[in-house]
Formats: sequence, C-alpha cells, structure tokens
Amino acid sequence: MFTNSILMKVATMLAMAPLSTYGHMIMNQPKPYGNPNNSPLLGDGSDFPCKNVAYTFNEMNNWAVGSQQLLNFTGSATHGGGSCQISVTTDKEPTAASKFKVIYSIEGGCPAAVGGNLEGSEKVANFPFTVPPELPNGQHTVVWTWFNRIGNREMYANCGPITVTGGSDDTSAFDALPDMAVANVAVSGYASCATLPGMDYAFENPGAYKIAGGKEALVPLCGGPPLSGNAPAPAPAPQQPSANPGIPTPAPAPALTSTLRTVLAITASTNPAPSPSHGHADGEDCTHATSSTQPTPAPPAQPTQAPSNNVIPPPGSSNSDGTDTNCSPDGAVICRGETEFGLCNWGKVIFQPVAAGTKCRDGIIAKREYSHRNMRTVY
Repeated sequence: MFTNSILMKVATMLAMAPLSTYGHMIMNQPKPYGNPNNSPLLGDGSDFPCKNVAYTFNEMNNWAVGSQQLLNFTGSATHGGGSCQISVTTDKEPTAASKFKVIYSIEGGCPAAVGGNLEGSEKVANFPFTVPPELPNGQHTVVWTWFNRIGNREMYANCGPITVTGGSDDTSAFDALPDMAVANVAVSGYASCATLPGMDYAFENPGAYKIAGGKEALVPLCGGPPLSGNAPAPAPAPQQPSANPGIPTPAPAPALTSTLRTVLAITASTNPAPSPSHGHADGEDCTHATSSTQPTPAPPAQPTQAPSNNVIPPPGSSNSDGTDTNCSPDGAVICRGETEFGLCNWGKVIFQPVAAGTKCRDGIIAKREYSHRNMRTVY
C-alpha cells in the first residue's frame, strides 16, 4: 500500500509537471504599467482591475486617433484561446469604481487560435487595430481583459498608460460606448457571471469594432446555447418591376447604421475559403449599411468630391504616392499585394506593412507558415 501510494503521488507530479513550464500571458503591447504578474485576477475582485500594481512605467503608449496600434502578448499558456476586449477609462490610476468603455472586442482565438497551449514554434497572434474617433484627448488607461477557453474559470487583465491626441475634448461619444464585460470575478457595480468551459465567447455588447479570430462556435459570455451562424445569409428579394418601365426609379438610399464592424480572421492558411457569419446574442446590433433589395437603375449621377479625411496616419507609414486611397466599405480590411494592409476609414485607407510572418490576402491577415491549417474568413 505504501509503495502504491508513493507511485501514485509521483505519477501525479509527473503529469502536472509540463503545465508548470507554460507561462501565463502578459500584455506586451500596449506597454503595461507597474510590472504586473501573469496571474489571473483574484476571484473576490480585490485586485480588480489592474492588480493593485504601482503606477510606474518606462514607456508611454502614444495613441493618435486614426493611427494603427497593435495588441500582442508574451507567454505560452494560451489556454485554448478564448475572447478578449480592449477597453479604456479616462482615469489615470483606475480603481474598482472606474468605468471602462470597450473600444475593441476579439471573439475567439485570443490570445491565439490553438487547441491548448503554444507548442514549439507556434506563436501568439498579433491583433492590429485603429484608435477609434470616440476617444477623447488626454492621458488615460487602457486595459486588456481575457476570458480563457480551457482551464479554471478566470479573468485576466493588464493595464497600460495611454496619451490620446487628435481626438475630441467632448466625452459624449466616449461615454456612449458599451461598458467592459466582467466575468468570473466578483466586482461591485458590474454584472459578473461564470463562463462555460471549453468555449469561445460572444460579448453581449461588443461595441462598434469587433475582431473575430476563433475557429469554434461562440456562446454568450454569461451562458446560453451556441450561437447559430453556419447558414449563409439569405439572398436579397428581387426588385419588383416598375409600373412604368420607361421612367427609371431612383435607387433607394442605403440605411444608415450606428455600428461599424471591423472583422479580421487571425488564423493561418494558404487557400482562403469564405465561411458564413455567426449569429449574435440578443440585443447585439449586427446591422450593416446595405440595402435589402436590388435597386432599379438610376440615371448616372455626376461624381462628387469625397469628404476630406481627418484621420491621422500611423507613424512611419504612408501610401507610395503620398496620398490616401479611396476604399469601401468602411471598416473593411484592404490588402495591397500581400505585404501591406489598411483599414477603410471614412472612405480612405492608409497602408502599412503587415507584421513579420504574416500576409494580407482577400481582406484577411494570416500567418505565412503552417500551410496545413485552414484560413477562415469571418463576415
């Protein structure tokens, strides 16, 4: 009995040993403050939101509205991915009473779209995003939050200092952004819940800008059945012929919406194949600025001058001819060859090089290696 007991303990220790070799994830960009550890937030919420670290830093994250920024990480314990948010508070040194507003949501595949933890040469994904115009000028705090797919039911968070320029001094647009999601920790003032294990999560209020990087079906963060989304979108209804075909009918104007979705598939492949969109949780605005019917041809209109673009280009990047390039629709990822990309913003795009080891193809940023994986397009 003694021998069997010792053998069982040794076997258990050996089985758990590989787990200790994986380092939890820490936000690398934007640069965090206070030298945070890589542990999840405490379940009682006592170290929410920024782990009670000192407000000290060696590098300020300077964000010009409209500039390209990058979210990435160090570590290898990706816990099968999950879902993340990037949120901002106007408080320089946040507390549990601070209000964080979501600027980007990453549903699935964050910090990496792998089945478990990173192995060998596998690397965490890079998530490029554009500083949105809703951010007011000033010195604020950005927080990255992560709800892991496998492992304990946890919430990870790191905070970093940001200085925003080129925005507005009015905070009304910022105040209208959705609140940051909270789960698996008890925080006063937040509607927290427990996430289901083994899932990628859809946020109830992801905000106007969303990145989809996962491979699995999504479930609501606070529980519920998987969201449907494998069926193709229905074809638009045919336009009924006009009663007087000799007189062309003006084309209906597209519906204006308040939601702009930026969608990127952060997966790897050599043969991209589009897949249909997934559904959304109740209350989520998933409308698009498109007409539901085919318009009757209208007389050709005289071209009008495009509105001026006040978006500040990212540092060190510009188009080869020194001017912005027209594009549509807003929010789309635009590729120029496989080595440059940009986000369509107010009808203009400013290109910049893709990250090392990635390529831009058919509106998707993807890794160049691991050709055995499949690229997944998310609409």
